[in-house]
Amino acid sequence: MEIDEIVARWNSYFIPGTNVLKNKLGITNNEELKQAEADITFTKLAELYDNPIAGNFDSEHLKAIHRYLFEDIYSFAGEIRDVDMKKDFYFTAHQQIADNLNTVLEEMHNDFTKCNYYQDYVTFLAEFYYDILTVHPFREGNGRTTREFLREFVLKYLPDYKLRWSKMDKDKLNEGIKYGFAGKSLLELEMAKGLVPRDETLKI
Repeated sequence: MEIDEIVARWNSYFIPGTNVLKNKLGITNNEELKQAEADITFTKLAELYDNPIAGNFDSEHLKAIHRYLFEDIYSFAGEIRDVDMKKDFYFTAHQQIADNLNTVLEEMHNDFTKCNYYQDYVTFLAEFYYDILTVHPFREGNGRTTREFLREFVLKYLPDYKLRWSKMDKDKLNEGIKYGFAGKSLLELEMAKGLVPRDETLKI
């Protein structure tokens, strides 16, 4: 791919002359967009607590969750990114996302059948939280989408438990992703906080 095409693809996500993602809200300020995005996705996630998106926990299911969360904000909601991205490291190259994501999700289903005990589930969740986020299939909103995807997975397949992300430390989760190539212990510690009995109630 020519460098000009790479640059053009990257720039196509932004309002011309700015570093603000094109959005359906007409917002041209990053801070305002971030706040609007947070408000809208908070409401959407609350709706999914009562009505989870049906699916087979495959790539189409993941894309459906992303579409639901972000369709009021971005035209690329539910679509695989077509540019390369990095944060603390390079995520999966965009040409390889579809294949890599399918492989990760197939392995997720296979590995789940080998889980028998609580610690097995904690390790399982840490591993696949890391794997999906390092594929990083979407241009924006990967964390929220992946967390909801795994919450719904636990809801369906672990009748004794639920996954409560609010009990985890977001900074430690991010650090766990950053250094996950060296081991998943930090992610496992956070998952152990959030994987709680299904009948646990919030204390006020």
